[in-house]
Amino acid sequence: MLCTPLAAQDGGAPAGPPPTPVRVAEVREAMLAPRKKVFGELRAVHRSTIAAEEAGIVRRVVASEGARVDAGAVLVELDDGRLKLELAAAKASHEAALATVAERDAAVGRERRQVELLQRAASEGGTNPREMSDAESDLAVAQAQAAQARAAAMVIEQQAALLARRLADLSVRAPFAGTVTRRHTDAGAWVAAGGAVVDLVDTALLEGWFDVPQELYEQAAGLASADGIEMRSPSGGAVRGSAVRVIPEIDLRARTFHAVLTVANEKGALAPGLALTAYVPQGAPRNWLMLPKDALVYQGVNTLVYVVRGGVALPVQVRVAFPVGDQVAVEAEQLTAGAQVVIEGNERLMPMAPVAPIAGAVGLPVQDGLGLPVQVRRGLPVQVRLQVRRGLPVQDELGLPVQVRAGDDA
Repeated sequence: MLCTPLAAQDGGAPAGPPPTPVRVAEVREAMLAPRKKVFGELRAVHRSTIAAEEAGIVRRVVASEGARVDAGAVLVELDDGRLKLELAAAKASHEAALATVAERDAAVGRERRQVELLQRAASEGGTNPREMSDAESDLAVAQAQAAQARAAAMVIEQQAALLARRLADLSVRAPFAGTVTRRHTDAGAWVAAGGAVVDLVDTALLEGWFDVPQELYEQAAGLASADGIEMRSPSGGAVRGSAVRVIPEIDLRARTFHAVLTVANEKGALAPGLALTAYVPQGAPRNWLMLPKDALVYQGVNTLVYVVRGGVALPVQVRVAFPVGDQVAVEAEQLTAGAQVVIEGNERLMPMAPVAPIAGAVGLPVQDGLGLPVQVRRGLPVQVRLQVRRGLPVQDELGLPVQVRAGDDA
């Protein structure tokens, strides 16, 4: 590859390597309370092992593992043949009982009319007291038999209603919306009354449970109202939480207490049991140096940032205290607020390397060997004039290969 600076064509002294274009950000100072890293996990707010209220043979498992169901959806269906026959018999018995009630009511009407006839005869002196007493007793017996028939009909009606309820319970339904995580039975299996059929978990609303050292319990009131509790998933992604509450009990073995945050799992990217880390405020606020996470460069056990001073990149070792969003609070003896730190292009920097700070990442305009414009969009913007051969690969300002063609975007 031929790639020579134009200055060399004019007979001047060979130029050194051009400054490396880098993006920078300003270190700022913020008043924040120190934060402590704690560990926890996600738990489901609603989690239940769904049981069958009735015993029976499983006819069909409607929802398998991983199925999302709504509240009231059928999960498992049990055989209902026997209960349907019992319900039909109960309905027939109820019809017979209602017929008996009608018969008893008719007998009451007959005996009442007999008493009325005797009362009119007695008023005219045409009957004796014994006949009147016997008629009144017969009326009372008929009324008692009618009441007994109505009660018997009511018992049979309630028995039929109970059978109908039991018949409906043969379809085991979800008490809340959720996801089936495990099934305990299959078609043809016998399920006893109260036997488990599936596990159901509501993954839409979760809770983050964290073990917080007991030393922070005196600050629990402030912790419950703090907005700065930052949760992270194992992949490092931010997890949003709200409604912090503190469980007022210390674990005697671990010497920790629980802080609980409500987590809305709107996109379904979280699951119960997922490990979390969180940073909780502790102690009085003080000034911290804040800089973007992209400024950090890890070299073994050391963490450093490149500070731009006098056109060169100076490595400065820092200690990361805690993250705050896409920023980190750091401690460093050789770093002050207002310093410019490299946040893009720092992976390939060497100590004391010349750099050209820039503000944005747009197309890099260069010229090929014929003076025609080309576009290099690989990395960061910088104005250069390169003598290149048309069609040959060159490197962009980050040292990555790009194909430069006249008038094209590479």
